[in-house]
Amino acid sequence: MKGLGTLFSLVVFVCQSNLSQAKRLHFGRCSLTANLPEIQRAFSDIRQGIQAEDIIDDVRILTKSTLHGIQAEESCCFLRHMLRFYVETVFKHHAPSSSLIERRTNILANSFLSIKRDLRQCHADMKCHCGENSRTKIQNIQNTFENLAVRAAAVKAIGEINILIEWMEQSHQN
Repeated sequence: MKGLGTLFSLVVFVCQSNLSQAKRLHFGRCSLTANLPEIQRAFSDIRQGIQAEDIIDDVRILTKSTLHGIQAEESCCFLRHMLRFYVETVFKHHAPSSSLIERRTNILANSFLSIKRDLRQCHADMKCHCGENSRTKIQNIQNTFENLAVRAAAVKAIGEINILIEWMEQSHQN
């Protein structure tokens, strides 16, 4: 019985630690909580391996300049579509080269799904404005992805997740 109490205490501690690391983010009129440190750790664990697999040097799918051009009122819509792109296209077509990369990309995908769920609610509440600027940028990102071999494009897109994470952290915290 004592072991069960210790286990319960450990689970509560881990959950509280994860909640304390979560950050409140604002995308236009949409506000949500995301555990960016967990996302960053998962990406950091695979960054070197993924980027070593990236054989395409002359094309970028996601750039800092693309993200910095997103207006605050369109950021919710843009992020919602970016996460959909990653979950439904990138992760779906990625063939992990190791069990570590598979586990960490699963963490990333699950984190993105969680954020996407909150963004979907914002969209339903009419807090997520989609303008021409965000639609054009998303379409350009998808076109660039589709113009590459699908597996190589998936590796490249995963290798560029840090750009999305930095944009979320720097531009949308309190």
